[in-house]
Order: sequence, then structure tokens, then C-alpha cells
Amino acid sequence: MLLCDIGNSYAHLYDFKKSWREEIDFFLKKYKNHKIFYISVNNRITPYLKNRNWINLEKYINLNTNYKGMGIDRKAVCLAVEDGVIVDAGSAITVDIMEKKFHKGGFIIPGFKAIENAYMSISDRLKYTIDFNVDINKLPLKTSDAISYGAIKPIVLSIKDVAKNKKIFFTGGDGEKLSKYFDGSIYDENLVFKGMKKALKEIK
Repeated sequence: MLLCDIGNSYAHLYDFKKSWREEIDFFLKKYKNHKIFYISVNNRITPYLKNRNWINLEKYINLNTNYKGMGIDRKAVCLAVEDGVIVDAGSAITVDIMEKKFHKGGFIIPGFKAIENAYMSISDRLKYTIDFNVDINKLPLKTSDAISYGAIKPIVLSIKDVAKNKKIFFTGGDGEKLSKYFDGSIYDENLVFKGMKKALKEIK
């Protein structure tokens, strides 16, 4: 049995020991005969998910929240944490607050790749890769550092503003790099699967 979080470009799989990613088309062929419990935000492949030995966990993921229009992957990540701030740093960066199993709300920021593309759309002279080793406590004196500082520091400050004294949990492709700006934070690449495992209990 596998758990799978299906995105737009990749399927993130978990066998209860380790996790890995597969390209969507390859995933659909290779795992068609496996027993899979999944969530998906990929509308393009919805027809291909039917009539298989696959079970959609969406209806079993019940997050206590007043938030409208929340993505199923985001709900699953939040379900994994009873109290704290959850930061999922992927294509977009979502920041959510959980208190006593209740989702109080959250916000969305463009991911770092989107920020890099935004700089490049302004000028070719701003074509730099964000450097997560930049010192965000020191005013930059060159353009490459200025871009990294400008991308990272506002995100760090916005998270700290809502975190107060709460524990912060990071996940997602850039989560580990972002977590180093927060003392005592936790990085867990499998946070979404912890939420999915809680949902599994609803159908057993």
C-alpha cells in the first residue's frame, strides 16, 4: 500500500518508510496495479485516476476550519499538526495557523522560483538564483545579495509576525532552506503523509 500526493508536475509517494517523487506520466503507468490512497490537485489527470485500485482520501480529510476554498494538499498538511504554524514552501508558500486542532487561517506567498521569475521579467540584469546563505540581518552591497535579501526577508518577517511563540513546522521543496532562519523550527518532508495517515483512520 502506498500514499500519494499528486501535484501538477510530480507525484509524491510514501511507503510508510520513505518518500520519493515520480513524474506524473511515469507514475500513472508504473503504479497502475498498486493499491494507493491519494489526494490530488491535478485536474488534468482526474479521468485517469478512476477505475483503478486507488482510493481518493479527500472526503476523509476533515479539517476544522472556517477557511473557504482550501486545497486538499494544504488541508492534509494542516491535519498533521494540532498546534503550531505550518509553512509549506513549494511552488507557492502557504502559511497556516493551527490551535487545538482548529485551523485559524493562513496566507499564500509566491514561491521562490516565482519570485526569481518576477525579477527576471523586470530586467535581465536581475537574473539571479536566490542564495539562502545571504545574511538577512545585514544590508546588501551587491545586486545578487539584494535580490536574495529582498526575496527571503519579507517572507521570514511575515512568518515570524504570525508565529509569536508557536512552534513552526516546515515542509515542501524549499522548506528545509527556509527553516534555518527560525531557531527551534522543525522540518518534515513527509508532513502531508502524516495528515493522510490520520485520514486513513477514518475509513478503517
